[in-house]
Amino acid sequence: MLFVGTEGAWAKATGKTSVTGQSSKTASRAASHQMARPETGGVNASQSQAEHISVTGGMSSANGRINTTPGGGMMIVQDAPKARSGVSKDYIAKQAPMSSAQSLVAAMPGVAYARTDPFGLSSASMTIRGLDQTEIGYLVEGIPLMDSIYLQPDARVSPDTENLSSVQLSQGSPDMSSPAYWSVGGQIDATLRDPSRKAGGYVSSSYGSWKSKREFIRLDSGEIGHTGIRVFGSYSYTFGDNWFGPGSYDRHHVDAKAIKEWGHGNSVGLTLFWGQYQSYQSGTSLTLQDWREHGTSALYYSPTYTPGSANFYGLQRQNLSTWSLIAPMKFNLGHQVKLNVRPYFIDWGAYHNYGESIPQDGAYFGTEPVGHINTPYAVNGSIVTEAIDPLFEHTLGLTSDVSWTRGHNTLRLGDMYAYLDMTEQMGFAIAGPHGFPANAWGSTDIMTPYGQLSGWNIAFRQQTNSIWLDDTYRALDDRLTLMVGFKEVMISRVVTNDIPGASTYKNGGSYAEPLPQAAISYRITPHDQIYVNGTTSFKAPGKSEAYIDIYDPNAKGLIVQGHPPNERAEYAIGEEIGYRHTGLFNVSAALFNYNMTNHQVGSQSYVDGTYVSATINVGGETLRGAQLELSMRPWHHFSPYLSGSYIHATFDNNYPVYAAGQPTQYLPTAGKTAVNTPTFTAAAGLAYDDGTYFGNFNLNYVGRRYTTFMNDESVPGYIWTSITVGYRMHNVWRLKRPQLQLNFQNIGNNIYFADASGVTSNAHAQRSMSGTTVSGTAPQYTMGGGFALIGTISTGF
Repeated sequence: MLFVGTEGAWAKATGKTSVTGQSSKTASRAASHQMARPETGGVNASQSQAEHISVTGGMSSANGRINTTPGGGMMIVQDAPKARSGVSKDYIAKQAPMSSAQSLVAAMPGVAYARTDPFGLSSASMTIRGLDQTEIGYLVEGIPLMDSIYLQPDARVSPDTENLSSVQLSQGSPDMSSPAYWSVGGQIDATLRDPSRKAGGYVSSSYGSWKSKREFIRLDSGEIGHTGIRVFGSYSYTFGDNWFGPGSYDRHHVDAKAIKEWGHGNSVGLTLFWGQYQSYQSGTSLTLQDWREHGTSALYYSPTYTPGSANFYGLQRQNLSTWSLIAPMKFNLGHQVKLNVRPYFIDWGAYHNYGESIPQDGAYFGTEPVGHINTPYAVNGSIVTEAIDPLFEHTLGLTSDVSWTRGHNTLRLGDMYAYLDMTEQMGFAIAGPHGFPANAWGSTDIMTPYGQLSGWNIAFRQQTNSIWLDDTYRALDDRLTLMVGFKEVMISRVVTNDIPGASTYKNGGSYAEPLPQAAISYRITPHDQIYVNGTTSFKAPGKSEAYIDIYDPNAKGLIVQGHPPNERAEYAIGEEIGYRHTGLFNVSAALFNYNMTNHQVGSQSYVDGTYVSATINVGGETLRGAQLELSMRPWHHFSPYLSGSYIHATFDNNYPVYAAGQPTQYLPTAGKTAVNTPTFTAAAGLAYDDGTYFGNFNLNYVGRRYTTFMNDESVPGYIWTSITVGYRMHNVWRLKRPQLQLNFQNIGNNIYFADASGVTSNAHAQRSMSGTTVSGTAPQYTMGGGFALIGTISTGF
């Protein structure tokens, strides 16, 4: 079905099409190109016989065609029988150049995205329908480009936005073919542009607040001879100071993609991502009381080193180096049989370092005392160190599926296999007279008779298998679509912790979960669609801490954090009913419901000076809500957008509190609102683009959130706004549409609570179900904010 502008929805009925601003030949080529690579997505979008295509003339810019998507690029037309949102190049090209794929979905319904820096390049927090980022899949070109143990989508490894053609978000369970099995809360899919068919390139240079600067260049080979091979490669460099406190960040990144096409629907490709990132943490987490008493000054690490103090910013360092290879292959085997194969490899190396003081006498390695530590830099019997936490992770995977279309039916059979190997051996490097250790990225200074002083020495091995089968049936002239499918995911894990005296040296788990799905979609008119779906999803216990115990030199041989016994996988059953309207005005609305068991809530804190993370099993959770998107196609060059969501999420069980030597106490948390879940989120956008002058305005609202299971502490909602203004010139010599752009981030310099990084059961003393008093622990928060302005000059060539 071809849908063109506001009148082409009747193209199928009338046999006529029209494309604004294009000749019939140009329109035909545009429609052909769009049908080869549609904007729309769905459970079986790649196999759809009757796809819903949006075709408009658009306008040229230095970085591709724009002004083709409703809402200024913020609402890609969808036809999936599930809630799905997306942004196109129209929107992406107008955002700050160091934006990430994650920050680009911030305005979508159900999303609460909090930047801890004005540009969203450093760490950030995200929830979708109240489920946190460890329950959100992040796929780039169809593979999970993220740490697959701690499950933290990392903005630093995101492709450069100049190379993104679209970013889409599925709120809820993932598609059958998704390799991100943990996507209980949603899935982000980022798609790279294809190499251009003509040789050329694009270059930009940006400078702005906080000494930020960014350089980008991309080269396109065009079609090489008559081989059908096209290649592009890009490099970017980004630098900036932290928006508060001392320190800076530094990023090098490469994207490259090659495609070879032949015949009808045959192609092979190779995609490369490489990146290196170094930074100093912008600040520490703090309690609500810290904020009330000290304000932003409570966030800062010290800019200078004081002997004996581990609060020096130079000890809070991060280093990330990663590269990935993807080799997608598509084959048309004839007789309506198609084969897709996608092997990939991900190499991930990260250092997450922090300052910690340890005793010169009385330190422990696991359960063993290490004796006197000889160093001239001890102060009052204490040694300042940089605690070094290196993580090296390698993943080799393969996804494949074969589809067969016969008549009204499309049958697909698919498989995914991935092998993951991770090592993480902590160490301590002694700080020198100026605060910096001699070596923070390799060998450490402190050795003991038992080996390198450490709090953990983890080896993590995981094998994941999944096999799935689905069938899609279309009837009533493709107006009715029925889909049923079944997926079985099997995970095997072996985890060791080689620490002297460790209570648990070897552990692991095996998980096998059935994941059925079903969906019905009906197109009432060429403009209107309704759908209903039922889905299932699961997430195996997150993080290596689910299997091993954590020790620390300050803990006198005791366990700092013990692993939970018999940790169970999270499982969710979801239902959605939705409606879409397309045309001059576009509407997407959905009602949803989740019933979850063994819901996992992430938390982080410092214990005896050691930074530890944990996953807390809060039992069952019921989550219900509604979401809405509204947009308009360009009208007198203006395109508005609105979105909103309402979520009612409550715990189903009372929370157990354990104390050494005491019987288990239960806090009355059943019926309490889930943590980090804003009841209301909303966004508004307004874009203008006449081909020469352009700009947009975006506003995000995230409502109040509870940060304890007992709901005895909460943080207020916040508003985040941005403005873009720009000017495009005509071609100048070999320069194509040179462009000037200004991005204003966080208008008003709003400082806000970005994330409850350390949730607790109760902030204040509470009475348990049995009448005893349970003392409280204050939650920890990370803060966001900072106004920033960045200007960019760019051109094609």
